[in-house]
Amino acid sequence: MSIKTVVIPVAGMGTRFLPATKVISKEMLPILDKPLLHYAIEEAKSIGIKNFIFVTNINNRFPILYLSRNIRLEKHLEQKSNTKVLKAIKSLTIQSKNIKLVLQKNPLGLGDAVLRTKKYIRDDDFAVLLPDDLILGKNCLKELVAVYNKKKSSVIGSMHVNKNEVNKYGIIKGDILNSKTIKVSELVEKPTHKNAPSNLAIVGRYILKNSIFKYLSKINKGSGNEIQLTDAISLSAKYENVFSFRFTGKRYDCGSKLGFLKAQIASALIDPELKKNIRIELNKLYYESK
Repeated sequence: MSIKTVVIPVAGMGTRFLPATKVISKEMLPILDKPLLHYAIEEAKSIGIKNFIFVTNINNRFPILYLSRNIRLEKHLEQKSNTKVLKAIKSLTIQSKNIKLVLQKNPLGLGDAVLRTKKYIRDDDFAVLLPDDLILGKNCLKELVAVYNKKKSSVIGSMHVNKNEVNKYGIIKGDILNSKTIKVSELVEKPTHKNAPSNLAIVGRYILKNSIFKYLSKINKGSGNEIQLTDAISLSAKYENVFSFRFTGKRYDCGSKLGFLKAQIASALIDPELKKNIRIELNKLYYESK
């Protein structure tokens, strides 16, 4: 059993990054020399995913543009003998038959975005990946697929958060199976500190059974007056097994300016060309700012 399709929602307006996102969508903002979308595509392709469904708004065709061939650029790189970059550019290309754009006219929530992809996914199980959540280190989707293959059930990525931050996340309640895996009994979207069942939060990585569409069609609008994927998964946990897995890598919330900046620094610290000098430059900036 394998996962061949991923849903990548990119319909948001990116208001926290205006004015930059007035002309470019949020998933195209770069971490060093690669946009967030690139990291998402790499993570998915490395586990054998072939089909990419982007839930987007009417003005956003950046995924198609970025994943299509740029013959003029390729010829330029060939002339310059820049084989390393040329290879990277070509490896990113995805055939048009394997890309689908699904329109979400209004921001009605992640659950609504996923539900709109049903006709393309058909009867298959699938992955959902949110580019805002950049995870460096081990491949998070790969870890979730390993649990999915063993349990034959939906699996959601999770991490511990500070108790005073539980109101920013979907929070997990369930039975601990081991240090990383929980059998989910309930998910609570953005609870208060007092009402949170734990401090184990959902992040933007999911492996979902196809049955999730049945539950998405049954739920009403939830937190933020939106159709919440969290609510549908929570409903499914009443009737079938759902697991959460605490992934190994480090997650950066690139939907916030601070998280985006942290991701830049973390990426620089592991980049072969930058890591030797970045600590020195960071120390300089720190002392110069005093």
